[in-house]
Amino acid sequence: MKGDVPAIDVRDLTVYYGGRPAVEGVSFSLERGETLLLLGPNGAGKTTILRVIGGFHREYSGRVLVFGEPPLKAKSLTSYVPQSHSLNERVPLKAFEVVAMGAIYRKGLIHGRIPQTIAEKARSLLEFVGLGDVWRRSFRGLSGGQKQRVLIARALMSDPKLLLLDEPLSALDPSARAEVSAVLGKIKEEKGVTMVITTHDINPLVEIGDRVLLINRRAVAFGRPAEVLTDGVVKSVYGPLARAINVDGRLYCIIGDVHLERR
Repeated sequence: MKGDVPAIDVRDLTVYYGGRPAVEGVSFSLERGETLLLLGPNGAGKTTILRVIGGFHREYSGRVLVFGEPPLKAKSLTSYVPQSHSLNERVPLKAFEVVAMGAIYRKGLIHGRIPQTIAEKARSLLEFVGLGDVWRRSFRGLSGGQKQRVLIARALMSDPKLLLLDEPLSALDPSARAEVSAVLGKIKEEKGVTMVITTHDINPLVEIGDRVLLINRRAVAFGRPAEVLTDGVVKSVYGPLARAINVDGRLYCIIGDVHLERR
């Protein structure tokens, strides 16, 4: 890993699905330890960009470098939290066992007993995300917000340099959103991990965002939240009813649930 390069450097990125462009001409750079909030309507290409950075989607043109390397070469430095997990909840996994998966699969220890060192680290990370008291509880029986924090803890098991989170607040109630947002802020402050977070509701996360990339299949605006989240820019993406307001020095975006029309 080269020490003098950005965490992420994207230049003129166009992403294809079946030969057709889904995202076109996107460029941005993110320094180490910064958090990027990737904002846009549903269907605008947020998850697509995230998957390219994570090395999961390879049909693209342009340049994408993660810590100075192509995404596939940097995969060992990256952890990904998808919008919906793929765990079979009929399997009676305990919370710490789900977290331990983040190390077990990396080490190829898919079967057999969880090594004590991994189990202890999993329990420690559950403490970190505020769930130390549920470490032996069934994952299936946890609330939506608790499950999301368990999955974030799992992503931290490999000590990533880059954490990619796809809509980590979706389908959560306001209380759970606040808890998950607080955990992400704690990761930023205490672990210094670079993060890219896709979201359609920026309000709970705006205080931890160093940069905002607003996209609508193309990059509409990139910069610091106060620069990007202006009334004019927000309306240009979300329509005339959207608003960007400042209350006591804090930014809020009122956008509703907007879906991009396919042409």
